[in-house]
Amino acid sequence: MTGNYPDWYPQEARMLKHGLKGRIIATDFGKGVGEVIIPALDNWIDTMKGGQYIAEKQRNPIGIPVKWVFKNGNQFDILTHEQSTEQFEGWFGDLAWFDEPPPRDKYIATRRGLVDNNGRTTLTLTPLKQPWIYDEIYCNEDPSYYTVTMDIADNPTLSEEAINEFSKTLTEEEKEARIHGKFRHLSGLVFKEFDPEIHIGRFPKGKSSWSYYFAIDPHPRTPTACVWLAVDEKDQLYVINEAWFAEMTAKEIADGIHAEEVGLGIEHMQIIRFIDPAMDKSNELMGGFNTKLELSKYGIACTRANNDFDYGITKIREALRPTYLPLLNASVPRMQVSSECRHLIYEFQHYIWDDYTMRPEDHDAKQKVKKKNDHFIDCLRYILNANPRYFRSEDDMEELVYEGTYTKHATTKRISRGNSAYYDQIEERNI
Repeated sequence: MTGNYPDWYPQEARMLKHGLKGRIIATDFGKGVGEVIIPALDNWIDTMKGGQYIAEKQRNPIGIPVKWVFKNGNQFDILTHEQSTEQFEGWFGDLAWFDEPPPRDKYIATRRGLVDNNGRTTLTLTPLKQPWIYDEIYCNEDPSYYTVTMDIADNPTLSEEAINEFSKTLTEEEKEARIHGKFRHLSGLVFKEFDPEIHIGRFPKGKSSWSYYFAIDPHPRTPTACVWLAVDEKDQLYVINEAWFAEMTAKEIADGIHAEEVGLGIEHMQIIRFIDPAMDKSNELMGGFNTKLELSKYGIACTRANNDFDYGITKIREALRPTYLPLLNASVPRMQVSSECRHLIYEFQHYIWDDYTMRPEDHDAKQKVKKKNDHFIDCLRYILNANPRYFRSEDDMEELVYEGTYTKHATTKRISRGNSAYYDQIEERNI
């Protein structure tokens, strides 16, 4: 804004034209702006050459300067996350600085105003929230993005003693973000056990000797998620496929499932299917529509899944946890995921606790997950809640877990996609 660059600043990076427009975005006016931004600006700008750079400051109704105009014609505004996204729209500028992680909608609205002048964006933050920044900025390999991760020890104005005293007050998770600058949302992951290096692979499809399980999570307004899981002779689990059906009728979804299974080479194999139990009831607003019954009409006969959340999370964690196998002389997890299951892999890496805090007293058994990035996790949970195991098609299946209980039932030869009566019989005999 001042045009007063230090000698070391690259000439090609200097913005020397007059009439530059900038924007500073902070968390709130009371603390983020009033206690942090304004004192810093007063120190940086007003004291430079006796404050000769500033021509005017315009204040908001609570007396905070929110528009700074320089004598050279440059100017910037100050906005906060408290304001509506609409107030971030409709501007054109050259520079934007976000102090602490912004909501994505306000970031995008600000970035849109920089397009005309190919402007620059800077974010300075402790990565405590807003996981989208990790995906879209921190991990972005575009050379136009440049990221610096700072450790608290890199600050030359802080003494080692002060840092150590501060560190003593933090949990290990807090230290990752506040001491080492690591993204804290990764500490709030539900499945920290998931490691792409050991859990992602490529597996054969359509093996007649394997057992197959399927789960579906239908939604009226969002796409319907499906997951296929195979169990080999050693009871190892392989998530071999996923599907995402958007804006389709029950028949179209059923046709899509059949098509996926043809592609997998398991079209005529015996498959045990589960559906979100909420989809096995009449919806009065839709004239009594029952998704489970509708799918069964088109050959996708499902039984109601056990929707015990805590049990399902535990079973997934157990399947992800590596165990030592003497024959292989290595530790391997019971469950692996096909590299083609991109949605499920994404959810494993983004499924977080809702309103996750670092305070140990908040970490109780009643934590809830953020209802986002969870459709394929839900499908996997439905399957693992049934304790999937390997079965031989020529023998009787030993047990089927239905809603947390065990049910003896007939041979697997009677299990087929079109045999909805069989699943009804299982439910009647559920004990």
